[in-house]
Amino acid sequence: MKQQGYVGAMKLATLGVTDLNASLKLFNELMELEIEDRGSVSDSLLKAWGLKSGISAEFVELSCKGYPIGRLRLVEFDPKVLKKVRVDFGENKIDQGTDIGIKAIDFYVKDPIKPYVKKIQDAGYKFRSLPVKHNLGNIVSEECVFSGPDDVPILIMVGHSHAITSMRPESPDGPFSEIPTVSVVAGDLEETRRFYQEGLGLIAVTDTETPEEYRDKVNDLTGVPSGTRIHFLMWAKEGEASGKILCVHFFDQTGKRLKNRMKPGNLGFSLLTHETDNIHQLHKRLSEMGFVIIKRPSKVESRGHFYQHMLVEGPNEELFEFIEN
Repeated sequence: MKQQGYVGAMKLATLGVTDLNASLKLFNELMELEIEDRGSVSDSLLKAWGLKSGISAEFVELSCKGYPIGRLRLVEFDPKVLKKVRVDFGENKIDQGTDIGIKAIDFYVKDPIKPYVKKIQDAGYKFRSLPVKHNLGNIVSEECVFSGPDDVPILIMVGHSHAITSMRPESPDGPFSEIPTVSVVAGDLEETRRFYQEGLGLIAVTDTETPEEYRDKVNDLTGVPSGTRIHFLMWAKEGEASGKILCVHFFDQTGKRLKNRMKPGNLGFSLLTHETDNIHQLHKRLSEMGFVIIKRPSKVESRGHFYQHMLVEGPNEELFEFIEN
């Protein structure tokens, strides 16, 4: 019997890139994520994404040793696109680190973290922060952020003391893990809780403010002014440590909303994909709760496979792709 249309953990994080092969030098060659699939994005899916006729795209889907959750999908569009989802670092930045919208993708690495930093630097990527070790309750992490292809923020971390709800026991089982977490800068925390908990059926495995004694370190990591209060709210599917969504709230330092940035066809982190067991029930519930449905459930074809597909806007300018096979 069908359940109530709740969702699983994040299956795919989609990045729009200008050069697919150059991006694979980082994710496939350096990070050793495995290519699971590669080909052309179907016209049916491009249309479902809201892209105009005449646009084509090539994709690559990558995993950590075949793990089905927390995969990465790279998409290169033709004609080339220029608009970026988020530009909050460097000389040409137009956004702030506290602006509401999608932020970064994360990967676990093994201790010590510095050899991974050097390897990434040697490949020509610039770090936004040096490794920072900090505590959040009983969680001890060491993290730093670099600008990946097309300046998408990528966080690498060592989980010195992470609960099994946050880190798979064998992770990282390669040089880099699957995507355990993606981050979103959140506005209204109560509306965020309503969407993720009541709407999607995910559970909060972290819901706490950074302690004052670690605040400056986390401010350095996130690139915000010293003294900024930060609340972390992390959503997971029960029993699955990967594919989580971390909502980060900056209280009175919260910036503008990155309206209409996160969408296929733009460069950077452009789509969150989750599976559901009943897309029509999910659509009904989210609609009744007042959330924005970008595209109602409809049948989509991709390489001979048909499935139900829906696009929904989250409370923090997130764009979700929900699918039912």
